[in-house]
Amino acid sequence: MAGLEVGAAAAAATAGGVGMGLFSYNRGNYMFDQKNHYSRFTAGLNMAIAQTGLYKQDIEQLTELTVSRQDCYHGIAAMGLTILTAIYCPGRLGLHTSPPPGWLMGLEFVNIAGCYMFLGLALWLAMHASMRADTASTHMLTRFVRLPIPSQGMLDTARKFLSSFEEQPMKEVLRVPFIMSHQAADPKNEGGFNEGMSIDDAAKRRSRHDYDVPAWYRKEKDIDNRSTSETIGSMMPLDAKGESPEHFQAYREIQMEWFPYDVYSRLSIFLAFMHLVHCWTYLQIGHQLQETRALFACAIVVLPMFVLQQVILTLDIVPSSFPIHRLGPCALWTAYIAAVIEYKRWYTPEAQVVGFVLVYVSYAIHIIYTLSLLRLCRPSDEAPAVAETPGASWWPGEWRLPSAFQHAIWLVAPPKKIEEGQVDIVGELRAAQRDAPSPRAAPATDAERRADVHRALGMQGESPAWVNVKIGLIVCTVAWIWLTVGFTIEVLNQGTAHPSLLSAPGVPNHARDPRYRPAKIGAHEVTEVGTGGVEAGPAKGVHSGAVERRLHEASGDVIASMGPTMRQAIAEKVREVLPYLHQVQRNGGLAGLPQVEDLLLAGPTARTALVRWPALFEPQMLACGPHGAAALSRHGRGALMHHRHLETEELAEHHEAAPFALEGAIRHGPLIASSWDDHGLLLVTKQGAVLHCPGGGPVAGRWKCEPMAGARLPLGRDFSGSVAVTRSGGALRAAVLFPGDGSISLFARTVAASSWLPSGEVRASLAHKSASFSADGEVLVLTTADGAVSHLRMRDGAMSTAAPRLAGFKDYEVSSACGLPAGSLARLALSSNGANQEPKLLLG
Repeated sequence: MAGLEVGAAAAAATAGGVGMGLFSYNRGNYMFDQKNHYSRFTAGLNMAIAQTGLYKQDIEQLTELTVSRQDCYHGIAAMGLTILTAIYCPGRLGLHTSPPPGWLMGLEFVNIAGCYMFLGLALWLAMHASMRADTASTHMLTRFVRLPIPSQGMLDTARKFLSSFEEQPMKEVLRVPFIMSHQAADPKNEGGFNEGMSIDDAAKRRSRHDYDVPAWYRKEKDIDNRSTSETIGSMMPLDAKGESPEHFQAYREIQMEWFPYDVYSRLSIFLAFMHLVHCWTYLQIGHQLQETRALFACAIVVLPMFVLQQVILTLDIVPSSFPIHRLGPCALWTAYIAAVIEYKRWYTPEAQVVGFVLVYVSYAIHIIYTLSLLRLCRPSDEAPAVAETPGASWWPGEWRLPSAFQHAIWLVAPPKKIEEGQVDIVGELRAAQRDAPSPRAAPATDAERRADVHRALGMQGESPAWVNVKIGLIVCTVAWIWLTVGFTIEVLNQGTAHPSLLSAPGVPNHARDPRYRPAKIGAHEVTEVGTGGVEAGPAKGVHSGAVERRLHEASGDVIASMGPTMRQAIAEKVREVLPYLHQVQRNGGLAGLPQVEDLLLAGPTARTALVRWPALFEPQMLACGPHGAAALSRHGRGALMHHRHLETEELAEHHEAAPFALEGAIRHGPLIASSWDDHGLLLVTKQGAVLHCPGGGPVAGRWKCEPMAGARLPLGRDFSGSVAVTRSGGALRAAVLFPGDGSISLFARTVAASSWLPSGEVRASLAHKSASFSADGEVLVLTTADGAVSHLRMRDGAMSTAAPRLAGFKDYEVSSACGLPAGSLARLALSSNGANQEPKLLLG
């Protein structure tokens, strides 16, 4: 019995020792695993933080490449604009001498305009690409590519207390090593752990992998997947995921918004510089032949510019077919030869035909050249070989770019996959620590990937940058065709009687071309050239006789060519002068005689209307309307004369003018203009206010007036000029004669209560003192102080004389005039010498 007790005690002691040993072994494994787990957790985060810093540098360097390139384009474009402005303004042809032929100026100015256009496009496209790239970089660096700093809660979750060993299953606490597994290989259990280890088969049987891992290991993996996903999160859309780090994928997606602007800003610089070289060379051709007459020096200028353009075409363009674009610089030579023929000393019809043909060839070359540039600048459907090549300019094959300029673009996009030997620890931690859905499969074909990339570029998958450059090249093509058509019109009209579309140089643009006027009398006479003139020149004593002979020979023809009205008028003028010739003979001088110009230039004596004005009435303006003529003072008083009294040839007695008052007008300021139509009376005050007095005339001695809604007429302060006003429908028109200004400013107000807008300006004589509109508003009646009246037709600006100045009213000045319905004129004459004389109403 005692032996049994001793054996049981020994067995119990042995079992207890074995149990303690197994407990200590498994507990030691647990402690070791927890230390390794925490160390691995912090080491992985530290490496992810360091690699994220490199990712931030990637974003900054990719953006800096775009921004610095656009800054370079900005500087080149600004320099080009400076040179171009110098060519167009102070260095333009025709500034110091007469200009070259119009076809050569067309070659120069189309290239100047094209250069301005493409330099402006380069500035705007480069600005957009630079600002968009900088904005995207800042957005990604402040919101997306952030350091994965763990929170305190995550560190606490990764840390384990030693007492947590007590939470393990008893099977794990007392597991016998090498004999017992952690869990059976059952699909119901979680497995697949540590399958990536590379060990020999003998050791693999003893290792813990697949389903045979501790329970705490499986729990830690589950906690890690749930707890650390907020540290290394993903902001990528599924469409952008691929085989490279996420910040590369995101940047490549965002880069699609500005890479076309980057590319076509570079192409705009190329196009602008080619136009600049062309226009500068054409400028030199015109300058050397027109101003310096350097025939052979001009060829030396053309040659280097031709070579320069060919070199630039070689450096920038890699043609895939026949290089027809190299024909463009040849237009410099054809234009040079055509200009030489234009300035050759001896004219021959054959040479002129050759010159015309060369001009057409120059225009045709530019049309073909521009169309070839349009083809070369178009985005290509096939990616060039340089795409996706490490060490060179790189871009995805899905991006549609002009492959002809593949060596001049220098575009760099993020890689699509990690190179061999490189590790994305951030991506690995993210994949291991969070249960994310699998990325969407990439499109199957290149066409599908290209459509996916260009889905947001604009209409038909074209970016606005390419569309703008395309429109610019199309406009240049239209300009060359327009010049070709215009040159054809000039060639067809040359040598014919058809008048030129423009007046000759130096002739006012409203005058007839002197080349198409009939020859003047004496045109066959030799004209003296040189100094000295008639009195001291070599032909002294010859010209007088020649002039008298020409007048004598032409006198009969001149009188015969005059109409009966003109001959009658000249006869009357001579008859008026004859009585004074006897007085000159008797007195032996001109003392006491009237001025000859008064006799010859003054019109017939006007008829004075017998009008009895109201007491203390001081009229300043006239308004002719449907019922008579109204004389108005500046302070709201008026006097009305009916038509039956004004249209009577002879009045036996004075007619009493009916006085009336303009009710409500005086509080808006002194009156300076008036107009009377079927709707009533229109008034304008010195402050620019427009008043309307409705009705056909005053009632009971009063005519009620009220201001019209809308802005005042812009007359300025203390206006002392003259104003005319009229209306047609709901629109108002005004003509303003500012004092001391030899022009008439026209204003219009088309809508009620709107502002006055300038509608034109007409040159006029400073002698015009007052103005008024005709009844239909189509003629502006201009009056001088001596009573001369001119009509200015508003439709085409034609000026005609309506009435000559008055004779016999030296002590009076005409202050206003208007047209009566019967067609005659009414003029208001005021005393000019300060004498107390009544105003006169002159008719005729």
